[in-house]
Amino acid sequence: MPSRYINQQEMRELLRKAYSQDPEKSLLNELRRYISDPASPRDANHRSRIHPLWLSIGSIALFVAAVLLYFSFIR
Repeated sequence: MPSRYINQQEMRELLRKAYSQDPEKSLLNELRRYISDPASPRDANHRSRIHPLWLSIGSIALFVAAVLLYFSFIR
């Protein structure tokens, strides 16, 4: 089957169709699975644990934003 250009509307429809077939595969569940910790995805209370790498990247981004705001407006 030769490849062809797919516009945005067709891609949205294809994604809706793919995600609607299986209730386990929702976009939110896929995102949650992507950022969860692969070594121990659940804690003792069966809640999802975030991957340490994403947690550290988020912490660094928050720190950089705080420093930027401090030096831009307060100082």
